[in-house]
Amino acid sequence: MQASDVKGEGVRDFDYLIEKIRETDFCDVPFEHIIIEEFFTQEHFDKIVNSTQIKAQQFTSNEEVVNGLMELGYRPEIFPGCITDVNEYIEFADGKKDFKRNLIKGYGKDVIEGYGLTMRLKEIRDPFLSDLINFLNSDDFLNALKEKMGVVDTVDIETAYQKNLTHYEISPHCDTSRKALTYMINIYNVDDCSHREMHTHLCRFKPEYRYLYEVWKNNEFDPVWVPWDWCETVKKTNTNNSISIFKPSYDTLHAVKVTEEHFTHQRNQIYGNLWYNEPTKSKNKDWRALDLVGDGGATTRLGKIKFHLKQAAKTLVG
Repeated sequence: MQASDVKGEGVRDFDYLIEKIRETDFCDVPFEHIIIEEFFTQEHFDKIVNSTQIKAQQFTSNEEVVNGLMELGYRPEIFPGCITDVNEYIEFADGKKDFKRNLIKGYGKDVIEGYGLTMRLKEIRDPFLSDLINFLNSDDFLNALKEKMGVVDTVDIETAYQKNLTHYEISPHCDTSRKALTYMINIYNVDDCSHREMHTHLCRFKPEYRYLYEVWKNNEFDPVWVPWDWCETVKKTNTNNSISIFKPSYDTLHAVKVTEEHFTHQRNQIYGNLWYNEPTKSKNKDWRALDLVGDGGATTRLGKIKFHLKQAAKTLVG
């Protein structure tokens, strides 16, 4: 959607967020990014997490979680690592149905081993939440992000309140080259949220897979999702009331796997992206065609060598 040019008293109250972004230094490990802790003032943060549309509810079943969130104004969102069929998700989360890879649409369908449900707040009833999301989708905030992160082309901004439910998974990936920038703000009202397994991993390739940096940097291959065991986690963006921002590139590996139950809390974020009209990379390679380390199931030394030669030719020649 197009960035909205929103003006008014509510918007001016949030100008300090732009100043924080402008004044924060970059971190370059494991790739260039920004993390700002205590992003919102305590007053603003309390208003967000204590809103009835954000605050963790008390549910007793997976069906209650989904139905309860829908009553609050959330709807299933087409999203990586997720399906949108509510009944299929509930039966999978209940353990009544096995994982069905064919239900996954788009990115990562051939590499992840589970799927969640992303619930996006479509009916914002809280005036404060409405003012804030209007500001985060405004031209002022868009231009501040572009300036800080060096995005020069025309892009659209998309920001929303989201809850990712149990089993949500995105294996290590760098993001599609259609994405110019991504940011995530943690908005939890549980004290021990930093210790729960529901946060974004910032990753790097293990030494044997670091050739992929050169492949993705120097070819027209749009980076794809890869198996978890190709990578190692360097840090997690697990601090409450913090924003993480990075500009997708050949090395911006990140991943999420939500194993926490969602009956008393969910993975709560304000999630935003800047989008180009078209990807800047034009080709794709399945992750299996990029694997120069695995043996493709070969059982003899000659078979392993043949597999690696074949994969190398596929990868480097295109």
